[in-house]
Amino acid sequence: MSLVDVDTIDYVGVNILFKRVFVGIFDDLDWDDEATHFSLLTKKIDRYTQYVRSGQLLAAYPGVRGYPVIIEYVAMRPMTRAAEAFWKTRETIIRSVGFDVRCRTVDVRHATASDAMVEHMTNGQSNVLADTRLESVADVLDLTPPATVGTKHTNEIVRVDHHPVLVMRKKISSGR
Repeated sequence: MSLVDVDTIDYVGVNILFKRVFVGIFDDLDWDDEATHFSLLTKKIDRYTQYVRSGQLLAAYPGVRGYPVIIEYVAMRPMTRAAEAFWKTRETIIRSVGFDVRCRTVDVRHATASDAMVEHMTNGQSNVLADTRLESVADVLDLTPPATVGTKHTNEIVRVDHHPVLVMRKKISSGR
């Protein structure tokens, strides 16, 4: 997935809950050569609109018929001012064709161990190195359910203000 691969659809995401289809452009290039970047982005957008209008999207994902299509631009690096102005013109063109547009920048750089270590200073002397990397949630939290010998579930209907309410209670039995 790269902006250089203009004939490749980077990703298609389907939000079933909100009934939307996201067709994503993943931009991994820097903005050093803006003219080339603008040209590649224009070609990629043209390819995406052809992909949707030709029916290839529906052929690949028939369950999304009737869902609005959103072309999503995901950049790894922040845009320059010229790039922002250029993107605004592309958004206008994409919307005029009948698609919605989203744009976001994602920082995907990985922290190295040296980046994650922070020195704490006390009275001008460094005394502690603190690790600022996030630990895995699974390592920190014990998410395994407690072991039980046997469980029995009972359901009970009670009335609250003359309305029936289903109450589920869990009983733990010992033995067996």
